[in-house]
Amino acid sequence: MPALLEAHKLSSRAAHVGFDWPEVGGLFEKLEEEAGELKEELRELPSPPAPAGRGVAGSGRPRIPEELRHRIEEEVGDMFFVLVNIARYLSLDPESALKKTNRKFKRRFQWMEEQLRVSGRTPNDATMDELESLWQKAKQNV
Repeated sequence: MPALLEAHKLSSRAAHVGFDWPEVGGLFEKLEEEAGELKEELRELPSPPAPAGRGVAGSGRPRIPEELRHRIEEEVGDMFFVLVNIARYLSLDPESALKKTNRKFKRRFQWMEEQLRVSGRTPNDATMDELESLWQKAKQNV
């Protein structure tokens, strides 16, 4: 069973017996709490991560000690669980929502690649400022 669906079913089961948030605002407070906990764990990273968008995902990143990696993974999982709860609370399918966002991201990123390709370039040839500018244009055009 996909993890998003499993989280949705678990939270639905809990809500069915009354273990639920009385209002959606509480879920956003919980999301902020979980984000704060993740930020706290990230302070222990050996060195700041390399800028995103260069090379293979994760390449050039610091080696994260296993215990810290476990704690960070737990906090990221907690954030996903809260987001799934928000979707459930709003009667949305989290899997469908994420798939739609994936398709949107793919369209926009492909548009960016095409804009660069016209000038004989690739995303690796562009600066982060150029990529951000193209991303903003993609959001308006795609």
